[in-house]
Amino acid sequence: MGWTDELLTGIAEIDAQHQVLFDCLKRLEEAITAEDRWSVLHFALEEVADFARIHFAVEESLLRLHGYPALDAHIAEHRAFSQDLRGIKERSIRSDVTDEMVHFLKKWLVAHIGKSDHAYLPHLRTAPIAIG
Repeated sequence: MGWTDELLTGIAEIDAQHQVLFDCLKRLEEAITAEDRWSVLHFALEEVADFARIHFAVEESLLRLHGYPALDAHIAEHRAFSQDLRGIKERSIRSDVTDEMVHFLKKWLVAHIGKSDHAYLPHLRTAPIAIG
């Protein structure tokens, strides 16, 4: 499970950021089996968290600029992902991060982009400052 063209939004910056998020998750997945697992794993978790924070801020700003009516719900989804990721980071201190945890994050990202992000596209295309 990863990036596919079906996830394209048609907004170059958003699509590029989504691809980077999948790349970060791939590195996290690879870190699970790394020889120097502890440091590589924690670096990969921080990378996912940091880039997700940047992406969410960019996307939320874009939606706010265009007056997206479901912005609050979209932000709530971003916050839920961030909270889940924080939980995984906290668990990683006490135990191993598993493939299932990474799969959960990938599954969430695919579902979020495919449903929630694609839901805002018609609004952005008809907003006063049209995108795409």
